[in-house]
Amino acid sequence: MNEQERRSANLLGAMSLLVAGAVRDAVTEAVGAGGALGEALIAIKDQPGRTADWLAGVLHISQPGTAHLVRRLTEQGWITRESEGRRRPLRLTPEGERRAADALAARQVVLDRLVERLSGAQRAQLAGVAEALLGPEARSEQTLAELCRLCDRAVCQECPVHDGWRKCCSEGG
Repeated sequence: MNEQERRSANLLGAMSLLVAGAVRDAVTEAVGAGGALGEALIAIKDQPGRTADWLAGVLHISQPGTAHLVRRLTEQGWITRESEGRRRPLRLTPEGERRAADALAARQVVLDRLVERLSGAQRAQLAGVAEALLGPEARSEQTLAELCRLCDRAVCQECPVHDGWRKCCSEGG
C-alpha cells in the first residue's frame, strides 16, 4: 500500500469515528439514556418480533448485558416481551415507537449537518464510496442487521447492504 492509500485508509478511520460519535451522542440525547438503549430501540423497530438472543448478536453484547438491557427497556415501558412457546419476541410499545422515531430523527439531523459540508459532487462520490464498501460486507442476515442497526430504512430505499446480502445469498454464500 502506498502513502496515498494509507492516508485514505487513515482518514476513513478518523471519519468513521467522527460519524459514529456524533450519531451515538444524538441518539443518546434523543432517547434520554445512554449505552445500547437507543440502538436496541431502532433495531427492534426495524425488526419487531426478534428475540433477545438476536438483539445480543446485533449489538455485540453478552447474554447478561442483553438481559439487563431488555429489563431496562421493559422498565421504561418501551418494549414488551411476548410469549410464543419457547420464544420471547421483543416489540416496541407506542412510547418505544416514539422514542425510536425521536432517535432516528436526531440521527438524521446530525448526518444532514455533516453531509451539508459537501458539494453535490462530493455527496454523490460519498454515496458511491459507501455503496462500494458496504455492499460486499453483507454476507449473512446477521451482518445485514449489524450494519443497518441504526439505519432509517425508509430513507435508503435502495440499500446497498441489503442488495449485497441478496446477491450473496443468491450466489450461494
